[in-house]
Amino acid sequence: MTAWNERLKSRMKERKTTQEDLAATLDISQSSVGHYVAGRRNPRKDVLEKMADELEVSMDWLLGKTELPPIDKRDFFPVPVLSAVDAAEKLLKPKGGKYDMELTPISTKWISDEGYEADHLCVCYVEDDAMAPKLNIGDKVVIDRNCQELSNGKVFALLVNEALHIRRAVQGLSGGSWTLSSDNKENPSYHDELITDNLKGSVEIIGRVALAITTL
Repeated sequence: MTAWNERLKSRMKERKTTQEDLAATLDISQSSVGHYVAGRRNPRKDVLEKMADELEVSMDWLLGKTELPPIDKRDFFPVPVLSAVDAAEKLLKPKGGKYDMELTPISTKWISDEGYEADHLCVCYVEDDAMAPKLNIGDKVVIDRNCQELSNGKVFALLVNEALHIRRAVQGLSGGSWTLSSDNKENPSYHDELITDNLKGSVEIIGRVALAITTL
């Protein structure tokens, strides 16, 4: 994982922001910025928030907690944050032409580079730790609702009894069967589930997990 000060330096270089410029914007001394850039000190949360805002990046990206590229405020798509039930709906109709819900800004460049269609993306909060340690309760996942065909080894979002399940799809040796597997092998309550005809009716594939946005 890239150290946060390395991300700070790279973003300052991209935007041609000097230590003097950043210090003036943050209303702190230039020496303090120098300590941050060198990785000798960590800023307070309020300073970090101003820094991320000035450099037009998310705090999660700056801290190295997500690989989602820096967000250009003039070039992002507002992806809706949905419940598992709403995410499973085939069509999402905004109220009054606008989404009356929480939105997560996602870089349109990232969407384009990865080949996704923005209108088919949604964000859900992780509800269990079945995919720990990579995903934990409260983290966000960006879901591609356009991809509902299971793919071996990939992680999918599923609607199970009106709850969100994030599981890895594992194809059987014969190629004709699928198992939904948890990455958290330390918790015995998460059992691998073989997809059978009886189970298909209670499990609905919302889409493939395209990106994880972890919390502090």
